[in-house]
Amino acid sequence: MSEYSQSSYAQTAPPTHSTGAPNGGAAPAAPSKKIAIFGIVGSVIALVGSLVNWVVSDAEGATGGIKGIDGDGIITLIVALVAAVLFIAAMATKKAVIYLVSAVAGLAMAIVAGLNISDPERLVVQKLTDEEGVSQSVAEKAAEQAAKLYDMTAGPGLYMVLIGALLALALGVLGFMKARAAR
Repeated sequence: MSEYSQSSYAQTAPPTHSTGAPNGGAAPAAPSKKIAIFGIVGSVIALVGSLVNWVVSDAEGATGGIKGIDGDGIITLIVALVAAVLFIAAMATKKAVIYLVSAVAGLAMAIVAGLNISDPERLVVQKLTDEEGVSQSVAEKAAEQAAKLYDMTAGPGLYMVLIGALLALALGVLGFMKARAAR
């Protein structure tokens, strides 16, 4: 036998925790404020993107483009504002359901942005029917003619809304998962 096995010093085993929690018995951490803060930032990016050009063209003499608030940008503006308020409430209360509703708001904004990115003529039709008072069919024909004459593309505002919406969606889901795990 080794001379070390007969030591006179008492050796104790490390304490064991029987709670089964992953942190050695400690409760999981609640979502950090960073998640909500970045969610607010994403919502503000989407909000600002709602006010910027959603459709731009290469027409000679054309200045600017069509802003988001001339159509579906009103929807994303309101939803982005609601999402920002929800992230503020989530930061204060750390409730999972508020993060989840924030994620749903981000998803709604992403869907609206995706629809408008895939079909830039959609906003032209909306603007013609709302501001010019023309019928839906006449507006669709005019938008089709404009698309043939000019290269109409999605503007920077749509991409801002999409980026902000995806950020809000991802952080809402992450906050939800962390808040659920903290229970």
